[in-house]
Amino acid sequence: MDEDTFQRVQELRRNKRRPARTGKSNLFSGVAYCADCGEKMYYCTSRNFEERQDHFVCSTSRKKGKDVCGTHFIRAVVLEKGVLRFLQILLWYISDCEDLFRDKLGAKRKEDFKKELAAKRRQLTQAQRRMEELDRLFKRLYEDNISGKINDSRFEKLSADYENEQTELTEKMQLLEQEIAQQEEEADSIEQFILRAKKYPNLQKLTPAVLHDLVNRVYVSAPDKSSGQRVQDVHISLACIGFLPESIIAEILTHASKSRTA
Repeated sequence: MDEDTFQRVQELRRNKRRPARTGKSNLFSGVAYCADCGEKMYYCTSRNFEERQDHFVCSTSRKKGKDVCGTHFIRAVVLEKGVLRFLQILLWYISDCEDLFRDKLGAKRKEDFKKELAAKRRQLTQAQRRMEELDRLFKRLYEDNISGKINDSRFEKLSADYENEQTELTEKMQLLEQEIAQQEEEADSIEQFILRAKKYPNLQKLTPAVLHDLVNRVYVSAPDKSSGQRVQDVHISLACIGFLPESIIAEILTHASKSRTA
């Protein structure tokens, strides 16, 4: 079993929930969170409920009262349909515009990415070699000072110059190492998600396995009724890459709209 599969299995096990007393369970249990207080949302059901009446409610409002976090809920069927529809549009967009999706997330094409990383690694190697050279120079300088070849004044000036250069090189090396690690991690995460997305070219139904493969968590906001209608935002944190920027979501929805009217 590869590391990615192992981690997903562990995530499924961690989020596995006992069925309610009715025997019912929901794939969003352990995945749905309140966007306002950050706590989990409870799955509420009853033997008298029809499927459309099952819902999730903020756990904070139930435990600590609505003064801490206003009571709000979302019907389970609405949550499932909304998340499924978004994932369908997202997977379709990735299938249709994979390079654009990668570019929008700031990831380089593999060729450009390799060139950029190679250049930074060369800079890092050069800095490391210069550090080693400075160590040798400082040692020789110290020996020359002890033997009397260089007076104390000259020694102090040169050693100060070498130490300043070493300090600058150390900072440069740390920055390069951070940039290389960050770029590798980001690129790897994006590629992992794209690979997962490609497994579902025609997603029709959400299952716990599919949900946990593509989604970390969903955050449900309190409804907004100011327009006279009940509008409720759901923010989806995707596996590997987290939240998509609003600009990318807008691009994905625009692409889907244009494709439907074409």
